[in-house]
Amino acid sequence: MRRLDEIYNEILNKPVTPMASLLLIKVLKEKGESEKVVEACLKTLEFFPDDINIRKTLAETYFERGSIELAEKELEGLSKQIDELSSVFRLQADVLIKQDKIKEAIDSLKLYLAHHSTDQEAARLLTKLSSPRKVEPSILPTSTLAEIYYKQGELDEAIKIYEQAVRAFRDDEKSKIRLKELKEIRETQERGKAKEALKEKNLKLIGVLEGWLSNIEQRRAANSLHQP
Repeated sequence: MRRLDEIYNEILNKPVTPMASLLLIKVLKEKGESEKVVEACLKTLEFFPDDINIRKTLAETYFERGSIELAEKELEGLSKQIDELSSVFRLQADVLIKQDKIKEAIDSLKLYLAHHSTDQEAARLLTKLSSPRKVEPSILPTSTLAEIYYKQGELDEAIKIYEQAVRAFRDDEKSKIRLKELKEIRETQERGKAKEALKEKNLKLIGVLEGWLSNIEQRRAANSLHQP
């Protein structure tokens, strides 16, 4: 019992933060000390009048004690606070739309409109997001554009376009096959370039060696002329 009194006095004498007070109040509530819970909540609200969790606990305790009118009064104030804070759901929807998280944005807008049902702009946005999204036609079919790049010798660009098509349309088997073909062509070209580079390097090396051999032969010839 002494421990409960210490908790109670702790709340009444020096509430440090709403969270710390709430934790102590919950201990009192679990022990069935509803009268002390009410007093502790009221005291804490003197220091932190806008704390939603403390006010919610107070309303619950009033209701459990049968003080319906007092519970209703607290809930009215609480509802007003929640209405004022509910605008964050509108902002959250805008942030989610920017991230292309449409489903989550729709959920946020529904929560917002539950508190702001007269906001016609938000309602229209919800309707727009909830409607099936139309796929904007590209200027040229993806495969056609890719093949144009390929014919112009821009193999890497053609491959990039087909890669985008495969990511966007996972069932597009033709694009998958053509992408594989173009990658094989690029690999073949790269191997050919590597062979040409190696051949050129060998030719240069042979040229250097032949130069050395020629110099050596010339020196030998010169030395043999000077010998008696």
